[in-house]
Amino acid sequence: MIDNPLVAFLASYGPSAASDALADEHVQAAVTKHGVRPIEAPAPKLAAMVDALLGDDPTSVILTGTAGDGKTYHIRKFFLDSAGGDPADWPGKGGILRTEVHGRPLRVIRDLSQLTDASKAQEIEGVTRCLLGEDRDTLYLVAANDGQLLKFWRDARDHAEPGSERASRYEAVLDALTDMLHRDLEVADDGALRVRLLNLSRTVTGETLDAVFDGILEHEAWGSGCAGCPQMALDANPCPIRLNRALLQGKGPDGSDAFRRRLKAAIRIAALNDQHVPIRQILILAVNVLLGDSRRKDRPLLGCADARRRAKDEDYRNVNPFNNAVGLNVRPEKRRALTVFSALETFGIGHETNTPMDNLLLDGVPAPLAAGLEARDPVYGARLFEKRLRAYKTGSEAAANGESFMGTLEAQRRRLFFLMDEPEGSGPLSPWRLTIFHHAGDYLSFADALASTMPPDPSIVEAVMKRLVKGMNRTLTGMMVEETERVWLARSIGRAEGASGRFTTLPAVERRGVSPQRLSSSIDRATGRPRLQVALRSLGQPDLVLASLELRPLLFEYLMRVADGSLPSSFSRQCQQEVRHFALTASSFIQERFASDDGDAQQIRILSVMRDGSIAGRDIGA
Repeated sequence: MIDNPLVAFLASYGPSAASDALADEHVQAAVTKHGVRPIEAPAPKLAAMVDALLGDDPTSVILTGTAGDGKTYHIRKFFLDSAGGDPADWPGKGGILRTEVHGRPLRVIRDLSQLTDASKAQEIEGVTRCLLGEDRDTLYLVAANDGQLLKFWRDARDHAEPGSERASRYEAVLDALTDMLHRDLEVADDGALRVRLLNLSRTVTGETLDAVFDGILEHEAWGSGCAGCPQMALDANPCPIRLNRALLQGKGPDGSDAFRRRLKAAIRIAALNDQHVPIRQILILAVNVLLGDSRRKDRPLLGCADARRRAKDEDYRNVNPFNNAVGLNVRPEKRRALTVFSALETFGIGHETNTPMDNLLLDGVPAPLAAGLEARDPVYGARLFEKRLRAYKTGSEAAANGESFMGTLEAQRRRLFFLMDEPEGSGPLSPWRLTIFHHAGDYLSFADALASTMPPDPSIVEAVMKRLVKGMNRTLTGMMVEETERVWLARSIGRAEGASGRFTTLPAVERRGVSPQRLSSSIDRATGRPRLQVALRSLGQPDLVLASLELRPLLFEYLMRVADGSLPSSFSRQCQQEVRHFALTASSFIQERFASDDGDAQQIRILSVMRDGSIAGRDIGA
């Protein structure tokens, strides 16, 4: 029986010892071996590279990013497709390629970390001259992660004679690049360097994920390679690989793409929490969902013959795509070493739950929702769970195939998380209640509203801002207040500044109204995160931002849970400190501004809770 060569090819991208093809330089060997077209991953910064290196005013380019972000892939695409490089020259000698673009010499350093010390010493002066604008004829294309990039010039500075012109020039480049990386700038705003600094770690968007998924799921070999397989005709026991593909495609019985949308949302939340998932790891994820097999941890991926055996034995428990999505088919030590599974593990998918969710699983209520989910996926739900559930309810439950009932229940919770539609708000039947980020849906809606090129949806922003303000007031005062329209910058007296306080020297900061200072929200275009800011209004001038609080998903979750009734310090002392630091920074700036204007003595106010839950301030003296 002929197996689909695409399946074997995809296995080389998975979380196994055969994953050599994950590195760009090994892709062509895998293509030749299996005889299939390679997966076309996106190159989101290629257009910017072409514009910089081949534009009217050419400048050098530095690509940064973590391992697996596609630096080598971008360079190969540019070298072969845009610069007209000779394929026989790839990958170059000693990690360096030479060519010409529009009559200008172009030196390509594929990976700065692979250069020997001698090679670095030979290159440092040339690339420094180009970046400082002293040599406008030669161009450089360099790939390096942030640390290696800065180390290149730091080492050169340290090895130069102290106080020499050469040391000063290297330090100038080092300082400028450090500032650009810190501020996430592509171009130095003071014109200090002639370079485009392109950060590939900022490029994994929903569109990027869709491109990776489509490159795998829509590959033409799914049609030609599976055409002769007898398993294709068996509807009762479908091929698990084809079944998992249909669920990830959104071509299941009801056509829902919830699985794919939820994966994209989870990866986005992870990235906004500083757990960046490179494109290489997205490939691992997609392949593992399709081919994952937990029966043999040392061989965690299915081949075609394995898939036929699993279907024949009706062994769908071991090929569950929702378990595969979090890497449970892979040994724990290997799973935690892979960025994508390490990031998803922090969500606690399968371990987090609430009473309504477990009622849905154990009792099938609400019945319409349970029936809809079963129609969406008739294989990995009741077919695997119903018999175990009956035994559990009758007290005759015993571990089956080495898996306890609790393990089976956790698998069903994962299925719910990936298959459920997102309801309005973050109610008890939101799929995010099956993770530690109960309010992730609100967070993404809030971020999208603030990032929109159209005026933000006032209903979304208003509802979220009220809860954030309540959470901040509860954090700062330590009182169960209901204040949602203004923030009191409370502090303690005679105690550590980290403690909650009921004193302030300032009036409340309004969200609306005519007070000089106000609390507002905006989006950080570089990171994609929402932020809260205290700003002073200036007549005819942009608001002067005094303090800004960047809302990572974890900090957003903290404020929303505190607004719902959690105690601030018991939930997260680190988040509590971040909010207090924001308040102290805003207080200091406001006090300085108004002290310089009128010189009035500060009034100390004690804060108390009114019957309606609002906060009132009472002066207790100068």
